[in-house]
Amino acid sequence: MTQTRIREDLELYLEQISIVPLLTPEEEKELAWNIINEQCAVSKNHMIRANLRLVVSISKQFARSGFTLMDLIEEGNVGLMRAVEKFDPAAETRFSTYATWWIKKTIKRKIMNGRQPMHIPAYMLQRMSNWRRIHGDLEDRLGRCPTRAELAKAMQVPRSKVDLIQRTMAAVERSVTTSASEEHGRSHPLDTCRDTRTETSPAELMDDIQKVRMLLRKFDETTNEILRMRFGLDGGTPLTLKEIGQRLGLTRERVRQIEHQAIGKLQRGFKSCRLPDLARQAS
Repeated sequence: MTQTRIREDLELYLEQISIVPLLTPEEEKELAWNIINEQCAVSKNHMIRANLRLVVSISKQFARSGFTLMDLIEEGNVGLMRAVEKFDPAAETRFSTYATWWIKKTIKRKIMNGRQPMHIPAYMLQRMSNWRRIHGDLEDRLGRCPTRAELAKAMQVPRSKVDLIQRTMAAVERSVTTSASEEHGRSHPLDTCRDTRTETSPAELMDDIQKVRMLLRKFDETTNEILRMRFGLDGGTPLTLKEIGQRLGLTRERVRQIEHQAIGKLQRGFKSCRLPDLARQAS
C-alpha cells in the first residue's frame, strides 16, 4: 500500500512539473538577469519550475543508492535552487549544464551522509564533517569553491591533512555512486576528460566546457554534430547511437566508430593543451 502511494505521488508530481514548458536560451538569460538585477521572485520561481524535470532525470541516475526517487528529487531541488541563485547569464553555457553540478552535488551529499558503505574511524568522520561545514562557509563567503590552501588555513590543519580528508571522502563517494554507473553498464566517456580533483567547482566546470568547445572546432561538421547530440552539449537531451544514426543517415556502428575516435582525440587534447593555447589557436 505504501509503495502504491509513493508511486502515485511520483506520477502526480511528474504530471505537474511537465506542464511548465522548457526554456529557450534567450528566456533563460532574461529570467537570470531579472533575478540578478531586480531580485525578481517571479523570475526565480519560473526558472526553478522550468528545470524540475532536469532534477528528475539526474535523480534517476542514483536510483540504487538506497533512497526513494522522491527523496533524491527533493534533495536535487535544493541544488537546483542554489544554481538558479548563482547562475551567471553572461557565461556562454546553458543553465542546465551549470545546474547539473549543483544538483549532483546535493544528491551525493545526501547519499554520503545517509549511509557509510565502508568503515571509517570516528575521528575521520569528525574531520569530514568539519570539512563540509567549513567548505560550505567558505563557499558562501568567497562566492566560489575554496582552494585546498584556504581550507587548510580555515581548518587550522596542514594541507596534507586536507588532502587525506578529501581522498577519504572521494573513496566513500566512489563506493556510494558505483551502483549508479553500473546501472548504465559503463561510465560516461567524457568523464575521463576530467581531472583527478575531489570536486570541480562551477568556475572550473565552465573552463572545461570552454576547452571542450574549442577542441570541437577542430573536428569536422559530422563529428561535431554527433558529439553534440550524443552528450547534449547544447542543453538538449542526449540521444542514443541509433537515434543519431537515423537523424544523420548513418548506421549505428558508424556513429559509434566516429564517437570513439572523437573521444580519444578529446582525451589527448585535454591532457596536452591548456585553455590559453587553444584560445590563441582559435584566434
